[in-house]
Amino acid sequence: MRALTMGRFQPFHLGHLDLVRQAIDGGGGGGNEVIVAITSAQFNYLPKDPFTAGERIEMIRDSLREAGVDASRCIVVPVENQFNIATWAGHLRASLPRFDAVYSGNEYVAMLLRDSGIRVVRPRFLDRDRYRASAIRGMMVGGGDWRSRVPAAVSGVIDRIDGVGRLRALAASDTNPTEH
Repeated sequence: MRALTMGRFQPFHLGHLDLVRQAIDGGGGGGNEVIVAITSAQFNYLPKDPFTAGERIEMIRDSLREAGVDASRCIVVPVENQFNIATWAGHLRASLPRFDAVYSGNEYVAMLLRDSGIRVVRPRFLDRDRYRASAIRGMMVGGGDWRSRVPAAVSGVIDRIDGVGRLRALAASDTNPTEH
């Protein structure tokens, strides 16, 4: 089976890593391939979406390698946002390799996918309150302990690109690019 996980991954955190592992395990079989789709890939340098698609690919790839996840079972691919909600599931099918099921705990996303005939698997969440990208970005701006919530590989990418400095500049800016 090929499973799909998706998210903006702004940044990729330990909850996301746990989700990928669940999708590979597929209920105990351990034989799944997983597509990790980076959604809203066209957005970057925004408070909500500070990292580029390429940076997010590096975060994910390096985190999977660091965690000992078999990279031959993972396809990491960026996908642009589709603004017509009614055709969004078709956009995913057209933009991504074939998939059999989607691992998603977002009820809105699950509804859209099920309405399009796509099988949705509800994952268990690894402390969803602790592992929330918006909170992690807030800690990066405010000086909190964000590093304990992301794989070390993600910290490495963020340090290399001065991601904390980028987020702080975005938070302090009076420039207001169009939000999406």
